[in-house]
Amino acid sequence: MKKPVVIFDLDETVVDSSHRTPNNPDGTLNLAKYFENKTRENIFKDKLLPLADKMKEMYETGFHVVVCTARDMNEDDFDFLEFHGLRFHEIFHRGNVRKPHHHSLPDAEYKTKQLKKYKNTEYTFYDDAAPIIERFRTYPNVNMVDARQANTPLT
Repeated sequence: MKKPVVIFDLDETVVDSSHRTPNNPDGTLNLAKYFENKTRENIFKDKLLPLADKMKEMYETGFHVVVCTARDMNEDDFDFLEFHGLRFHEIFHRGNVRKPHHHSLPDAEYKTKQLKKYKNTEYTFYDDAAPIIERFRTYPNVNMVDARQANTPLT
């Protein structure tokens, strides 16, 4: 029997990295400042969001856990995940993309291309970005979960 598949984004889904992700006036990510802030010290200041516990639980209970992030992961990012017990079976990130033009794709298009191997698989996908949520909600095999809502405690 195949393991059920679950996919998690990282930033603002499992990890609060907002302290080091500066935006331009139009709300887009300021990449130059982002890479300036991408130090080991800053990465380890990130905080876990409630969905981090869900990710851990799903891994421990036998789900096939995939991380799909638009980050360009480095050793410090992987060390952070390991330190916090955030385990996965597979990861897609811009640093492991062999096609250079994929590095500049908008996040929704990038994630669609990365996850094409799962196009005939039913899976749950947790992400916080509206364009990704909108796109993946149109796929009949995807249970798309808005991480912004999933991480907000009920009052």
